[in-house]
Amino acid sequence: MLAKSLVVYGITGSIGTSTVKVLRAFPDRFRLVGASAGTNAAALKELTPHFPTLQRSICTTDERELLTLLDLAPDLVVMALGGKAGWKITLEALRRGIPVALANKESLVIAGYFLGRTVTGDRRKLIPIDSEHAALMQLLNAVNPAHIHRAHITASGGALLKLSRDEMMRADAATALKHPVWSMGQKVTIDSATMVNKGLELIEAYWLFPLRPDQLGVIVHPEVGVHAAVDLIDGTSLWQAAVSDMTIPIAAALNYPDMLPLLDHFPQFSYSHTRPLTFTAPDLEKYSLLKLALDLLHREDYAGMVAYAISDETAVSALLAGQISIGGLHRIVERSVNKFGGVKPPADIAGISRFIEEIERFAATIRKEVTL
Repeated sequence: MLAKSLVVYGITGSIGTSTVKVLRAFPDRFRLVGASAGTNAAALKELTPHFPTLQRSICTTDERELLTLLDLAPDLVVMALGGKAGWKITLEALRRGIPVALANKESLVIAGYFLGRTVTGDRRKLIPIDSEHAALMQLLNAVNPAHIHRAHITASGGALLKLSRDEMMRADAATALKHPVWSMGQKVTIDSATMVNKGLELIEAYWLFPLRPDQLGVIVHPEVGVHAAVDLIDGTSLWQAAVSDMTIPIAAALNYPDMLPLLDHFPQFSYSHTRPLTFTAPDLEKYSLLKLALDLLHREDYAGMVAYAISDETAVSALLAGQISIGGLHRIVERSVNKFGGVKPPADIAGISRFIEEIERFAATIRKEVTL
């Protein structure tokens, strides 16, 4: 069996680091030929001796230079860049016929309508890495589509789960970054606290799977032992349970459709079924940005989805800089979606880029009007 060649974008981040664990555990199955690391040159240099197959590694945030890694013609691209950084690379990889293992949910939120569901729903082209979508992928592969009532992704609730809405709105970045379970990048951790992350994931699930908006939901599950559930029309449910480690969904994506024998290398992943598990519906009054994402889905408002993702990125940057509170983040996202939602989305890549810039300018203007 020939080893699969990989290019990993964002190899020193949280997803990239877990990807490296899989590659080092299964050197006969995967060859790392290219990698990017943003500005973390030291961490990338540490990786190099472990991967003699590495042909090119770069430390850059320049889009044009990142695109050159696709010239290595890998069998698979792992897209682990955060925020809007990865969407053009994802599209270009797909245009070249290179499958993408996707951890960058913004790529689909921004450009899912442009790609279309025949592309986004094709596992030969696009494979999800997020733990929730990897779990849904396993569950949906196991059931008759006609028997599906609703599919749920789970939410830990993040750092602000036990706060009231008013307390949450006053919270700063330091409070929102104290995730009780996952160790992730700053933006994802903030998005987890506001549940924007679940909003983005719902939209991503809409593009990935043949499900209607009314068939998609969120369950708050602080123990994060269950990552997705599918309710069937006869009243039964199927759950996917696993320990909270991103190595598992990454391995599923890298070797799709076959499983890797992870337990041979990581016995700690053996799941205990004796732990207590709790499940509640999300408070959509408190988590109004999650409700906003659900509304966008039900309206199939593609321009609004782009505004949701892009304005949140602008707002999170301002929050991390200490310029606004969580309440300010809400106002930036809500006003941006109100401004751009419902319009006809751009028809080409250049138009999407201009649309993103327009949203960013508007969100920055709102930011100046928001006080702590």
